[in-house]
Amino acid sequence: MPRCAFFCRGLLLTLLLVACSAGRDAGISPSAPLARIGLQAGSLSAPMTSGNVYVANYYASTISVFAPGKKSPSRTISSGISYPNSLTVDKAGNLYVGNYGTPSGSLTSSVSVYSPRGNQPARVIVNGVYGPFALAIDRSGKLYVANNGGDTVTVYGRGSTSPAETLTQGVRGPEALAFDSSRNLYVANFDTNTVTMYAPGKAKPMITFKRDVAGPASLAIDSANNLYVANQRGRSISVYPFEKPKHPRQITKGVAKPIVIISSSGDLYVLDYTTNSLSEYDENTLARVAVQSDGIQCPSGMTLSTTGSLFVTNSCPSAVSIYAASDLTLQGSISQGISYPVAVSVSQ
Repeated sequence: MPRCAFFCRGLLLTLLLVACSAGRDAGISPSAPLARIGLQAGSLSAPMTSGNVYVANYYASTISVFAPGKKSPSRTISSGISYPNSLTVDKAGNLYVGNYGTPSGSLTSSVSVYSPRGNQPARVIVNGVYGPFALAIDRSGKLYVANNGGDTVTVYGRGSTSPAETLTQGVRGPEALAFDSSRNLYVANFDTNTVTMYAPGKAKPMITFKRDVAGPASLAIDSANNLYVANQRGRSISVYPFEKPKHPRQITKGVAKPIVIISSSGDLYVLDYTTNSLSEYDENTLARVAVQSDGIQCPSGMTLSTTGSLFVTNSCPSAVSIYAASDLTLQGSISQGISYPVAVSVSQ
């Protein structure tokens, strides 16, 4: 039987999207974040799709695909899509879509996989998938699915539709996944206020982070393997130094319902649903060095391209805003073909 909390979240997402759209002109601001949905950054991909922007339109059950620099979608994927809430792209340019499924009644979740230019799924993964809140692909090409409705993380080999591994120990309400340079897996467990770390191929957590973790919904790891946890109950970003993980530091200024992402060069960005803002913080001092609010309204997801642009999905009105990562200058926005977007990914 599915957990009530899981279905409540699906219903809450539905209600929030409606409230955000209908209430914006009346000054109504939704009280809970959409930012726990779809937090995956883009992965490396083949040149034929390099720079493509993929946007998951939750209610429309579509994926809009934009060529680099274009404001009109080059194509729209609908086959195999049902309330999509997570995305990722592998190094070959294959697109993976986590389908939440109908958020009421009997839930049928799946992960649909598309070839670089495919509009029909090359395969659909159903076995072991239940409320996929996050997708991640490791360096060997294995797919990891955080099943918020099943309290599991399922692992699939290349081309497989059946899980090779299923992680259950320490997993409860998983909402985000991340890897460090040693291929250790980190899982954000929203229900138990923990982050668990698993060594490659191991089912038991090697480390459980509890201190200063409260409603973890997003994770980031820098080149030095320092861990950043976005706490949506704790209204903070907790930073765990690799050498001293028991002594975290915290960011609280400008943070209420955050998503966190970090670039390969160590630039730290926080998107906040409550304050409708995008901030950059100094990696060493953790001081906020820049803040942007133009073009941000009901933000629901964020990703960073290797060309130095930040892409932010907004639900009211439905649009993707694009910012220069160097100074957070608003470069433009995309709205055509976008409807209640909850996740965005850029192929590299």
